[in-house]
Amino acid sequence: MAWLIVSEDASNGAAIRADDRVMEAHWQYECAHRAVILLAGSLRRDDLETKTGSVLLLDLETREDAERFFADDPATKAGLRGATEIRWLNPAILDRRVQD
Repeated sequence: MAWLIVSEDASNGAAIRADDRVMEAHWQYECAHRAVILLAGSLRRDDLETKTGSVLLLDLETREDAERFFADDPATKAGLRGATEIRWLNPAILDRRVQD
């Protein structure tokens, strides 16, 4: 099942993103879990540089699994996340392929 997680950065997000230790731990966490990550990336302003949030698409069985995955992310634990929405997604096209 595909779970879409969209989160805005907390008000102190820029400072947390500037912490190389936090962001390296976040990157290692995502790399270690590539088997369940269908898509991961930062959301940015139209200047294409200023990071404002993140998006994840996870292949996990339940919403609880998605919530746990997100909560265990070192960036989440460090307080990077602000307003967050988790929704089940029924992909029609994924990785340029039509899904059944």
